[in-house]
Amino acid sequence: MRFILAFALILPVTAMGQFVSFWTENFGFGCNTGALATDYYNFNTGSWTITEMGPNAATANTWFISATENGNSAGQCGTGCGSDATLHVGAFNSFMGTDLGAAYFEGLDGFCDIVGCGATDKRIESGFVDCTIFVDNTISFLYMEGGNAQDNATLWYFDGTTWSLLSDLPKTPICDNEQGQWMTYSIDLPSSSNNNPNVRIGFRWQNNDDGQATDPSFAVDDISIAGELGEDATPPVLTCPSDTIIYTEDYCYYLGDFESLVEVVDNLDFFPAIVQTPIVASYVPPGPLNISITATDFSGNSSSCSLLLTVIDDDAPTIECPSSVLAEAPPGNTATEVFVDLPLVEDNCGDVTVTNSFNASESASGAYPFGTTDVVYTATDESGNTAQCSVEVTVNQSVANCCLGDLNCDGAISVADLLILISQFGCIVDGCFADLDDDSIVGVTDLQLFNSIYGSNCPQ
Repeated sequence: MRFILAFALILPVTAMGQFVSFWTENFGFGCNTGALATDYYNFNTGSWTITEMGPNAATANTWFISATENGNSAGQCGTGCGSDATLHVGAFNSFMGTDLGAAYFEGLDGFCDIVGCGATDKRIESGFVDCTIFVDNTISFLYMEGGNAQDNATLWYFDGTTWSLLSDLPKTPICDNEQGQWMTYSIDLPSSSNNNPNVRIGFRWQNNDDGQATDPSFAVDDISIAGELGEDATPPVLTCPSDTIIYTEDYCYYLGDFESLVEVVDNLDFFPAIVQTPIVASYVPPGPLNISITATDFSGNSSSCSLLLTVIDDDAPTIECPSSVLAEAPPGNTATEVFVDLPLVEDNCGDVTVTNSFNASESASGAYPFGTTDVVYTATDESGNTAQCSVEVTVNQSVANCCLGDLNCDGAISVADLLILISQFGCIVDGCFADLDDDSIVGVTDLQLFNSIYGSNCPQ
């Protein structure tokens, strides 16, 4: 099974070059007073996290996501608990209470032991913003900001490696009812955001502890990031299966479908084209083989991964030797040329080399001496597995045209002939050439007959 994971904004190809809003965050609905920003989660934008940038008092202000500071339209004044949640800085566990909207606690310099301290320096950070196919990106939002010269909000940008200050946000007007006034703000993101899947944004709030808090603190809502839709420049990400060992069975190995075992993640293409090299069903001899798998998305971006496949053949060949060979040496010779059939050899994988113990070659045919030679054939496959069988090659002396008892046809009946008779003593076949009395048995009667003519010369 091929696993393909893709999380993408599905956009038509004809939209290339258009300005598109591709990331938005409105922080949801409901008053939910006191809800910490770090407890908020949006399926599309992820979670928000807080980084302490400097000293923070025990009763420092913190970031909330609630409608205690309600999200209003540009130009409207701030209002209390409504139904449009915002991200804002508010008091936390101070004598003022917790999350009174964008109202912050600053304590009083030198009187921390009486009213508590409120010094705060915290940056709230978004999840990752995938700008993979977008360029010339811009961030826009609604916000209000009060505070004095020492109490301030700033906008930050993360390029995937480093956080940097993007803007020291201007203070917004204060309404007649002393509430902050909502304003719109827009700024271009750095060029490093182009085609960058790891962008993040952040808002930093800093206030000292001089007791001169000037509400509101800071609140933001309806954040939108838009950009010009460009070309997909991000290749798929592949994860190949682990290196694999396969043992051959009754047949050699033919490459399986490893494409289906690859995990593929692409930012846009749900079904990138997968190609395996060598292709499926390729013959694979025993040994190591590097398999490469390449995924290509519909924009032509590609990437590859590989695995090492090791094929092991531990099965010996099968070998069947020919039947025993019986040959006759011409009169007066102690050896003769004998043709020996090759054995029948089969192997499950690859070629087999055959050798024999008689002449170390494939064919055991050759000049065999008088007597019986036990020839051992050895079959060795390409993986070094071996199998053996043996065949007997027997060479007898011809007694044709030789006088009785002259078993080696040398013209004399001597000890040499006696040794031949003894070697055949007990032979019970029609072809025993030491059968001097022609009864198909080489036995005592033949030895007695031989003794009677021992020492004679031929012809008698």
